[in-house]
Amino acid sequence: MKKILIANAVPTNNGDAALIFGLYNKLVKEGYEVIISTTRYETVKKLYPNIKWVKAEYDFNKIERKFCSKFPSFRKKLIKFKVLNNKQYKDIDAIISAPGGYINSYYGFEEKLYCMNLIKEKYNTKLVMYSQSVGPLNNYDVDILDKYIKSFDLFMVRDEVSYNNVKKYDNVYKTNDAAFLLDLPEHKNSDSNKVAISVREWAHDGRSRSKYIDLIKGMVYKCIDNGYKVEFISTCQGLSNYIDDSKIAQQIKDELDEKYQASVEVNNKYYSLEQLREYIKGFRFVVGTRLHMCILTIMSGIPAFNISYEVKGKECYKILNLNEYSVDYNDNINDSLEKLQQFINKNDELKEVYENKALEMNEEANNHLKYMLDTILK
Repeated sequence: MKKILIANAVPTNNGDAALIFGLYNKLVKEGYEVIISTTRYETVKKLYPNIKWVKAEYDFNKIERKFCSKFPSFRKKLIKFKVLNNKQYKDIDAIISAPGGYINSYYGFEEKLYCMNLIKEKYNTKLVMYSQSVGPLNNYDVDILDKYIKSFDLFMVRDEVSYNNVKKYDNVYKTNDAAFLLDLPEHKNSDSNKVAISVREWAHDGRSRSKYIDLIKGMVYKCIDNGYKVEFISTCQGLSNYIDDSKIAQQIKDELDEKYQASVEVNNKYYSLEQLREYIKGFRFVVGTRLHMCILTIMSGIPAFNISYEVKGKECYKILNLNEYSVDYNDNINDSLEKLQQFINKNDELKEVYENKALEMNEEANNHLKYMLDTILK
């Protein structure tokens, strides 16, 4: 049995969990032994105890962080020591970097690529980047990516913008989002009068927080005026010492006109991925700022309206051919609200459209996985 390491996982966020487990479950069904390298190791083990986890080498403990803050040049040496002495890597056949959107200059990705490259060099494994967004990149990160991308046997990107950022390399392959690998659940024909809105803060790209909050308020009013109740819920909430979108949701609710507040609920509970997928089925439709709130909704055959805070949202909706139902984080508010009204007006007929999109995207994602397996691992 071949053994695969999925690297750079962060399943404390259900968007990332959707990406990781979409890939993980398919690999397991194909007969591979899979282990996953993750940050927030202790928390993740408790959330998903039936999976074999490895603590990411760059996920430092307090002592390591303190030492590296005093001696920054020691960081890579410490990472290298930990990678080369991790016995769980000795019989790895392939490293597949977790799908997502971290190859950009918002977060920094050098240490992630450094770790994978070390494992590849020591154990002569295959190395794959799976269904990743690429960019925006500053000049420093352009050089970092150029340094490491040639080590990949296959570099898979999930949209046209990302593809254009790396198409000069000869190991690049364009896919859709890996969350579409998730098995399709049995759909519910929900006639619920409740809709979900997921929010998130985004401080990059000169975005206006106040303009975004005004947009969400307008969308809440629009939904309620159309006869719906609103529940704020996100893929990222409910865990201590981690990003919690329910906090900005509560702020928005508190700022609403008083006559609307009784029709709005803020859900701040934590859900596992499968719990959230089941819960989503109870909504008539979803307005999602986080892209994977939208994708999980689509995979339940429920219409989802997207607020795109970075390019991946709009690019995903282009792939879906649903461009008219994706607006920018700071688009003109009146224009965005008009698009939402059109979406609400067509809600009944859109349910079949979104069900068909889920089937189409799932088939496409499975074809991309088969290409990777046939090219790299067979």
